[in-house]
Amino acid sequence: MSSGLYPVDDTINAYVLGSPLGYFGGVSTVAGALDRGVVREQGTTWNYQNYDSLLGVYALKTVIGDYVLSSQVYTNARDLARFGLLYLNGGAWHGNRIVPESWIRFARTPAPATRDRGRFYGGQFWLVPDDLTDVPQDAYSTAGSRGQFTIMIPSYDLVIVRRGEDWLARDEMSNWDLTREVLKAFPERTAEKLK
Repeated sequence: MSSGLYPVDDTINAYVLGSPLGYFGGVSTVAGALDRGVVREQGTTWNYQNYDSLLGVYALKTVIGDYVLSSQVYTNARDLARFGLLYLNGGAWHGNRIVPESWIRFARTPAPATRDRGRFYGGQFWLVPDDLTDVPQDAYSTAGSRGQFTIMIPSYDLVIVRRGEDWLARDEMSNWDLTREVLKAFPERTAEKLK
């Protein structure tokens, strides 16, 4: 999320210029993602853009097929839990290496462009911000539109999945609020981990 490419998804024009055109307007997500010029040095400024994810998927397209993958992924809670377990287990599934451990480390390492803002984002995953002290710092999470979360907490050997439908911003539950609430079910362990 620090590509240096022109940002469009966080502007009021997102629905006429940004990735929603691909989700809701039938426009090629690849064409939109490629149609942005460089406006700052890569890796210097963090800015959440679905198009940055779409460019990564575009690079994989010739190998795995035509997936959107930045948003609007159709799945169920069990699949998301399996996805979380794959990451929680360092990229291995039933003893078979599926994802390189180096990718798991990359996903959990704060993006350099977030260092001045609290190191809250890694390689396509949300990280616990530095100033949040009541959630385990080793937790990391996906956070999909309208409250879809897969949260991995290695220190608890725990995956939390939420399939939400929060249409209004005022109703949205954050991934870290959800984590905090679930961890109330482990009071002794939480006290020990947060010391």
